[in-house]
Amino acid sequence: MKALEVNNLKISYRCHNQIYKYPNFTIGKGECLSIMGASGCGKTTLLNGLYNLNFNGRVKYTTAKLFDADIKSYNKKIYEVVSYLPQYSQSALNPSITIKEHIYHIANGIAKDSEDYLELLQILKLDKDILSLYPHQLSGGMKQRIVLLLGSLKNPQLYVLDEPSTAIDSITLKIILSFLREKKDKGTSMMMVTHDYGFSRLISDEILILGT
Repeated sequence: MKALEVNNLKISYRCHNQIYKYPNFTIGKGECLSIMGASGCGKTTLLNGLYNLNFNGRVKYTTAKLFDADIKSYNKKIYEVVSYLPQYSQSALNPSITIKEHIYHIANGIAKDSEDYLELLQILKLDKDILSLYPHQLSGGMKQRIVLLLGSLKNPQLYVLDEPSTAIDSITLKIILSFLREKKDKGTSMMMVTHDYGFSRLISDEILILGT
């Protein structure tokens, strides 16, 4: 079963004339596709482009043709099935609220069958005391795991990961790798941009190299 299918995809920026063209690809249920290539070849642009309508082509998540939707419908549908984890975890966190407030803010907008955040804390090796802290009080590895926790609350069908192994310690890396492998085993699919070939080999089913 396909989780994501992309055909004839082109992404452009309104501020300049550069157009990125991508090969067709699919990601099956419970599979991970790693996207690699030299800097500037459009890896992160691909991830960002799938969250907007500034592209031409066809993008299909499971049975939903999101490209056929208007912007409002597109955004609603994509956030129901996809969790995006940015390269810099700090950018995904609000510095003025606690971690618990982050969790409640997301949990209020999702279905009742969402993941138990306390269970996720345990799996990601985070102490409950972290709930009362603000983002600036956390280490880089803790922030990365919190962002992963927040993105997992809605039980996504697909994780979109931008450099998940960058700037974190080896212990955090092992925790994240174990978590993602468990999600894969349960049928969650993943699309990951990375420069880390070693990490990619440990979790990917296929590697797509851009710019070749």
